Amino acid sequence: MGGRRGGLGRRGRSLKVVALGTINRDTIRTPDGEVTESYGGLLYTLLALASLWPEASVHPVCNVGEDVWEAVASLLFSLPSVGREGVRKVPCKNNHVSITYDEEGGKEEVLEGGVPPLGWEQLEPFLDADAFCINFISGFELSLDTLRRLRRCASGTFFMDFHSLSLGLAPDGRRFPRRPEDWRDWVALTDVIQMNELEAELLFGRPVTDEEGVAKFGEEVLSLGPRILCVTLGEEGSLLAERTSEGLRTGRFEAASVEAADTTGCGDVFLAGFAVEYLRSGDARRASEFANLAAGLNATLRGVEEVTKLGELLSAFALRHYGSNGLQACPTWS
Repeated sequence: MGGRRGGLGRRGRSLKVVALGTINRDTIRTPDGEVTESYGGLLYTLLALASLWPEASVHPVCNVGEDVWEAVASLLFSLPSVGREGVRKVPCKNNHVSITYDEEGGKEEVLEGGVPPLGWEQLEPFLDADAFCINFISGFELSLDTLRRLRRCASGTFFMDFHSLSLGLAPDGRRFPRRPEDWRDWVALTDVIQMNELEAELLFGRPVTDEEGVAKFGEEVLSLGPRILCVTLGEEGSLLAERTSEGLRTGRFEAASVEAADTTGCGDVFLAGFAVEYLRSGDARRASEFANLAAGLNATLRGVEEVTKLGELLSAFALRHYGSNGLQACPTWS
C-alpha cells in the first residue's frame, strides 16, 4: 500500500499534515437548562495540530455548509500555518449536532443536515502529505473505497480516530451505538488507530480498561495492519498496544492533573497530540504522554477558539516541570 510511511523522528523539518473530518455546529443542553452553541469536530484537531506544532503546515480537507461558512472560515484560518485549498464551501446545510445530557451523565445526540462525503478529486492534491489525521466526526466523511484508494496512493503516516464510525443514524437523526460489520476493513487502513473505551468495548465485545484488556484487543486489531492502538479513558488516561520487533508491547498512561473547565474536544486534541509527537520522535510511548498532556490542557480551556493557546500552555507547563530543557526532558515509559 503506497510507499514508505514517512515523517517519523523529523524534528528539524517542516512536515505537511492533512486533517480529514467534519466541522460541526453544536447545540449542547445540560440538565440545569443551560444551552450552549458552538463549533467543533475537526476544528479541535486541526487547531491543536497547528498550535502544538507551528512549524508544520496543516491542511484541512473538508466540506463546509454554506449556512456556517463565514463563521467557520474565521476560525479555520486564524493561524498562518493552516492551508485553505482543501476546504470547500458546499450548497447545503452544515452538520448540526444537538446533544442533550441527563442527570445521570447520559446523552442523546441528534444530527441534522449534513455535508456530502469527500470525493477523490478533493484528496488527490494532497497525496504528498507526510501524515493524514482522519477524524470520523460524522462517520460519513469518505467511503471505504475512497479511503482504500488514498491509503494505496499516499505514502504518509495515517492516524485515525474511529469515533462516529461506531454510531448508527436513525431516520429522525438520532445517533446510536452500533458495531459496524465492516469495522475491521476500516481499521486495516491506518497505521495508528484511536478509540475511546466505549467504542473499544463495542468492537471487542468486552471491556478494554486495563493493560490485559488492551493486549487481547490489540492482538486482533494490530493483526489487521495498524502498528499502534490507543484507547482513551477520559480522566483515567489512556492505554497503548503497539507492534515492536520484540512483539506486542502495552502501556498505561496517566491523564494530566488539571482542573477541568470543559472536556469538549479532548479526544480530538488527543489525536492531534499523539500525531505531533509520534511524527517528531517515532516513540509511541512518548506520544501517549504528550497526547494526554495536550488533552488535559484542552480541558482547562473554554470553547474551540481557545485551542490556539495550547502551544503556549504546553510550553509553560514544560518549563515549570522540566526546566530549560522543556518537553525534551519529558519522561517516557520503559
